[in-house]
Amino acid sequence: MNLFKSGFKAMLPIITGVIPFGAVMGTVCSEAKLSLFQAVSMNVFVFAGAAQLATVELMTKHAATLVIVATGLIINLRFLLYSAALSPLVQRSSFFIKFISAYFLTDQSYAIMMANQHKLKTNEDAVQFYLGSCVCMALTWHLSVVAGFIFGNFAPSSWALDYAVPLSFIALAIPTFKNYKYVITAIFSGCIALLLNPMPYKTGLIATAALSILLATLLTQKKGVK
Repeated sequence: MNLFKSGFKAMLPIITGVIPFGAVMGTVCSEAKLSLFQAVSMNVFVFAGAAQLATVELMTKHAATLVIVATGLIINLRFLLYSAALSPLVQRSSFFIKFISAYFLTDQSYAIMMANQHKLKTNEDAVQFYLGSCVCMALTWHLSVVAGFIFGNFAPSSWALDYAVPLSFIALAIPTFKNYKYVITAIFSGCIALLLNPMPYKTGLIATAALSILLATLLTQKKGVK
């Protein structure tokens, strides 16, 4: 239980970027004429902010259903990489733990887990910590979306608070740059992401991830990262 609380607390600094993003998501759902029930249902069954935002925008443009579904799936393909990295932690856990761990997996919970994994002695400790961070993230996201839907985006659009999301990740990622290999990979990823951003249906994200993984593999194949 102490590790669960630690995971919950570790997520608190990150939710400063989640709250405005959730408010924007709720507002977009309201402006798209979705009902509160539909917005909450999307939150529960999709539970992926970037995919939800993209698909709702496509709905408002009357895009084909196949395009909407394909876009959401492509955006969420990054979770294959996250789940592969986290799978060793839950391989001996029950099916229920594996199920909820997969369901609650988000960019934020993955980042928190990777930043704190070295502090946790066993896989069981890691799972408790991870689930604590997931609960904090889920509560914040759901409540923020509902608040955004009911009250509208409670900050002026000129503030561009959605930028708090990537900024929070940058703050979390920088301490993990242990040596020049991490720095090179990070710079490469950022540059490639900008170059490939115009690719349709967010496929640039997947291409960037694949190329960055390839570079990281080449950098570390001769000598392990210390």
